[in-house]
Amino acid sequence: MKHRKRILSIFGVLLLLSIAPFALAQKAWETVSESKWQASFSDVFFVDAQHGWIVGSRATILHTDDGGETWNQQPLPLEVELKKVRFIDPQVGWAVGDNGTVLKTTDGGQTWMKKNTGTGTALLAVSFVDKDHGWASGDGGLIISTKNGGTTWAQQAIETNNTIEGIDFVSPEIGWAAGGGGTILHTSNGGQTWQFQTSATVNTLDAISMLNNKVGWSVGAGGAVVATVDGQEWVVQESRVPNSNGMPEPIWDVHFADENIGIAAAEFGVILRTKDGGTTWTPLESRPVAARLQGIHMLSPTEAWIVGDKATILHTTDGGETWDIVSSTSELRAVHFHNDTLGWAVGLAGSILHTNDGGETWRPQNSGNVFELFGVGFVNENRGYIVGSNAALAETKDGGQTWGGLSDPGDEGHGTAERIKFEGDMSWLSAMGSYAMHFGSSTHGWAVGEMGRVMHTADGGQTWRNQDGAAMFVNLYGAYFVNANVGWVVGDAGTISKTTDGGQTWTPTSKGPTWKDVHAVNEQNAWVAGELGSIMVTTDGGNTWIDQNVPTDVNLNAILFRNAKQGWAVGDNGVILYTTDGGVTWLLQQSPTANHLRDLVQTPSGQLWAIGDATTIIRY
Repeated sequence: MKHRKRILSIFGVLLLLSIAPFALAQKAWETVSESKWQASFSDVFFVDAQHGWIVGSRATILHTDDGGETWNQQPLPLEVELKKVRFIDPQVGWAVGDNGTVLKTTDGGQTWMKKNTGTGTALLAVSFVDKDHGWASGDGGLIISTKNGGTTWAQQAIETNNTIEGIDFVSPEIGWAAGGGGTILHTSNGGQTWQFQTSATVNTLDAISMLNNKVGWSVGAGGAVVATVDGQEWVVQESRVPNSNGMPEPIWDVHFADENIGIAAAEFGVILRTKDGGTTWTPLESRPVAARLQGIHMLSPTEAWIVGDKATILHTTDGGETWDIVSSTSELRAVHFHNDTLGWAVGLAGSILHTNDGGETWRPQNSGNVFELFGVGFVNENRGYIVGSNAALAETKDGGQTWGGLSDPGDEGHGTAERIKFEGDMSWLSAMGSYAMHFGSSTHGWAVGEMGRVMHTADGGQTWRNQDGAAMFVNLYGAYFVNANVGWVVGDAGTISKTTDGGQTWTPTSKGPTWKDVHAVNEQNAWVAGELGSIMVTTDGGNTWIDQNVPTDVNLNAILFRNAKQGWAVGDNGVILYTTDGGVTWLLQQSPTANHLRDLVQTPSGQLWAIGDATTIIRY
């Protein structure tokens, strides 16, 4: 009987051993979110209500033949950043971009042919009035023209070196160009000669849009808008553009449906509208996105398309009152789960995504901020904080339904924010940004950032104070506290600083490269991760740090340990590392993404989440 039991026992062990690898094999990282388009869009053009094109970075050309219901990428045989696109019918069109690039299609974009322009200068604008006559412009006062549909190009003589940002012709003879220093040029002979016109502004003009041979508008830096009603005299119009960073937002493009109805696209997601030809411009009160908006095309007084950075595509059918977000990507930088159900991810252009179902779905929240957000932390289900560039610190008391700023981006270190006080010789750090946030308890939290900035709360975020001594004049990128007293911060020049008294005093060291993140499982065991695949460990509370062997040299951006043995690190190009022996050996795990991964957290139940570029959210 004992012999039989031994056989059964051995059989059981063998069965478990055979099942274990299979069970482990089933555990894998999976993608929850990732943007379809991973490019910045610079221009949009519709030749009719059905046929439209979008161009942008990474040789991107998108096309729709159903009025924007679907967009499909058209293949290109080269890598180039494209700036503008124009079509004269659903088949024939041109796109221009960096390195003197002019592309032409005669089959609606199924194939694109590169034309010889004779220049390597970046081309920023293009205009065609028929299948033969076209112009392109760019850096250094360059204007080139073609009379044979783009087969050959010739440079035109103009008396300025200012960049020509926009060009628009209404016939083979009559056209305008706009650019640096408020430059506006006019020709009535196809560009054989160009004459300067007074624009009434010295701001760079980034785009020009002529409705006909008399009426037009040009927009640019500092919220500049100038207009003409006779094709000769230009007058300034008040854009009333917001000042999100203390200065008027630059306006990148403008388009009119008729002499009265027009829309302009600007920085930080600003959309301006006019119903009286620009006599009054009104910024849209609620911005659909906070990304730079670079191109606009109006099909009618009610329908328009806008494109911009971060794969932004916006569409309106009510004259710009409301906008549908057709596409938008969030460059995520930090993620936080308060419990297994509630999580938040924050990133560039003020983006916040929130889940209330354990990560199954993520929905945007309005941060009320247009800057880069780098850190997020919650003290309970409702109260949370985010930090970012331009000294940004925002608070929510309702789980993110509404966010309000505690800081003043225009403060410039004068200490006027009531709940944020930076005192002493380092008070000027109040104007600096933060790159990370961590709460060691429900009441004690830290935010670290530019030039050694450390900001601390001991009352759950009611008040924030500076702490000095963690670092001098180097950026800090990571912070981790095991409780209200013991924690580490890391940053440039190998900086690792530890405190055991809640930040009243710090013990800084400098060892290794730039460190991007730190994680500790207790007061003795901590790891740092950083540039070029670097990881170090301490098992004695930071007295000594030991290099660990890592099978990659890409930058590592986040590190996390469940206990003293089991840990992960993530970084550029979707790299995921895993260890079961405290980092003595690190192994590469299969990653479902090639996008840069920026942060890594686990929920109370132990589920892992990583976030990164192009709205990448993955789980394990």
